[in-house]
Amino acid sequence: MTNKRPTSNIKNPKTRAYLEAVVDGKPTADKLTADEYEEGVNQFIDGLDMAVAQADEMIARAKLCGVPDAISFSYIAKKYFGKSRGWLMQKVNGNMVNGKRATFTEDERKQFRAALQDISEQLSNAALAF
Repeated sequence: MTNKRPTSNIKNPKTRAYLEAVVDGKPTADKLTADEYEEGVNQFIDGLDMAVAQADEMIARAKLCGVPDAISFSYIAKKYFGKSRGWLMQKVNGNMVNGKRATFTEDERKQFRAALQDISEQLSNAALAF
């Protein structure tokens, strides 16, 4: 994960500097027009949204702990997604692919959750039958 500031994606350098000063609690003599301020705040909010999404991905990966070592991600990738293990691991690990971070779409996240629940049921049934 990159440690970019939510202000990093503000395009206007003057607006970025102003809002960084505000975030850092430093007084600034610079003034912005209402349009500059509104555009900067909207871009700042977009930056916060991206930071939240990245944090969610990190939390999801942390929750997986040792699961990739305990079960076959190759099996999950092939059976539930029709993809390779590499594809699934790129998503799980948030690897950079073609200059973009690989992440699950919301549908893929639901599908992965359903796959883990299905495998959990299979393991429970096998344990009970043993």
